[in-house]
Amino acid sequence: LFKHNTEALLTRMSPSRLYLASVMPPLPLSSFNVSSNFCTEENISECILYINQELSSLCFPPIFRNSDNIRDLDAAVALNNIYDLLQLHRRAVGMMEELEVEQLKSSSDLHYQHLTNSRLKDQLELSKKENMRLHERERQLETSLKTLQNCLKDAKEDVQRLQGIIASRATQYNHDIKRREREHNRVKERLNQLLIAKKENKQGMEVLNYVGRSDGRRCLWKTGKTESRHEGEMYKTLLNEFDNRQRELMVENIELKKVLQQMKREMVGVLNSKKMCQKEEKQSNNMDQLTLQTNSDDEEPLKGPHEMSCDHAREKLTNSIRQQWRKLKHHVERLDSQASMVQDGDSEEMISKQLYEDETERLKLEIQQCKEFIQTQQQLLQQQLNTSCDEETAAILNDSYMLEEKERLKEEWRVFEEQRKNFEIERRNFTEAAVRLGHERKCFEDDRAVWLKHQFLNTTFADQMKPQSRRTDEFSKRKFILFTSLISL
Repeated sequence: LFKHNTEALLTRMSPSRLYLASVMPPLPLSSFNVSSNFCTEENISECILYINQELSSLCFPPIFRNSDNIRDLDAAVALNNIYDLLQLHRRAVGMMEELEVEQLKSSSDLHYQHLTNSRLKDQLELSKKENMRLHERERQLETSLKTLQNCLKDAKEDVQRLQGIIASRATQYNHDIKRREREHNRVKERLNQLLIAKKENKQGMEVLNYVGRSDGRRCLWKTGKTESRHEGEMYKTLLNEFDNRQRELMVENIELKKVLQQMKREMVGVLNSKKMCQKEEKQSNNMDQLTLQTNSDDEEPLKGPHEMSCDHAREKLTNSIRQQWRKLKHHVERLDSQASMVQDGDSEEMISKQLYEDETERLKLEIQQCKEFIQTQQQLLQQQLNTSCDEETAAILNDSYMLEEKERLKEEWRVFEEQRKNFEIERRNFTEAAVRLGHERKCFEDDRAVWLKHQFLNTTFADQMKPQSRRTDEFSKRKFILFTSLISL
């Protein structure tokens, strides 16, 4: 019976228990013989009483029964008690095995939770770093957007200012052109009047190279005697006239040289000047008013009924050249003052050597053109005084008056076109940057939404505390890899 019970106990034991029982060495005999000292021949009655008390405390029937004060061993009861004790022992062993299995499961679950917790902490750190990087990128994009907006605002202000300057210059140029046209018409009318008066005076016979007498008497008829008599006087008068004419030409050349030297000095002074103050602007305005007054004073004699001689025409020509040079000078000074106002803090910078050489070359060319212009004006004026005024000469005269203004208008228009092209390029670049910024902001919002979605999914997954199988673990690993790849994108 004992052998049968031990075999049943071994069959009901768990595999781990069987493994431990097979691995563990057999217990020594002393360990089984320890309980042999419990009952001896001397203490049989006490042992029987103790066993009955213990069985009664465990709610088992006693194994000895009293019959006429004789204690008899009840074998059936003893075997039943032993069987019940064995069943209790098996249940206790089974419960112990289940508790050990539960403990192993709980320890494995705890280890898995520790691993998942560490992995989630790493993911949280990575997400925080990525969030900080995205915030920094957003801040940089916002600063770049603000700078681009400020640049656009400055460009708009510059365009408005340049448009105002161009409009004011256009009105000034139109006013100057109209004034020049009026002057040209008055000069043309005066020349026509002089030519008509000269033609009317030349209708009769006229003696060329007439040499009058010193006493004022009428000359005699040209005969051999008179011709031989007055030949020396004629040569003397001719020589005197040629000398006077040569002196006048020399004086005229000296005056023209002085005018050119003065123009050269003023050009050098204008180019060397760095910054114009408000006093110089007031002086330029006063000089403009004085030039206008001189123009009006010079135009008044043109309206007079007297004839205009060559000397008077030369004086008019030199005065007109000086006036035009003053206007050019004041215009250059005004442009310099405007350029100095446009510059923020770089007004004290020196002009580069290459720019200075280019400007001097250009001014030399302008001086040469002015010289040629003076010569052509003298020739045209002499032709107008000697011959009739036809349409071709009038057209040339008109072109000579308007040439400088046309060149200046062409130059201003070219500068305006360059500024307009630069503004178009800047506007196109700004629009492209704004579009690019919008696309980047949209991509950033999409990435942030995906990141928040995956973060929410990961947090809900981590809250599950039940033990999971190997398949769920692989699924979580794939999910984590997908989340890290999305964050890296």
